[in-house]
Amino acid sequence: MKRLIATWLAAATTAAMLTPSTQALTAKNVFESSDLALLFCTYVRNNDTLRLQHKLRDLRMRLRDVYPQVRCNGASLIQFAMQNNSNDIGAFIARSVNPSDIQEMGDMEWAEQRDMLQSTIGQTLQQRLNLKQ
Repeated sequence: MKRLIATWLAAATTAAMLTPSTQALTAKNVFESSDLALLFCTYVRNNDTLRLQHKLRDLRMRLRDVYPQVRCNGASLIQFAMQNNSNDIGAFIARSVNPSDIQEMGDMEWAEQRDMLQSTIGQTLQQRLNLKQ
């Protein structure tokens, strides 16, 4: 009897895990799992803009919705791109996210403290925030 109940519980648990969720896919729900955030950080480290765009498209998400939730080694995606000299994807991210999110994450101040405003990403940040004439 105990073996029958244990088998039934195992089958029910497996079925529950394999059943697709009806919950809407949102940035907050997706990034509760760190696997996708890690994937995005990998794309940034590798300067792979195309793969990031494809993944966002597959997930039907916008970068501006994802940006505030993802941290790579404690840094925002833009900061992480600057640390890894991933200029193409960093400039893409800076052009794609809301200026208010850039200010909220402190990306501009972070870059200024590290004398990185002359980099491609730093210049894009300045243009995005209308600080450069």
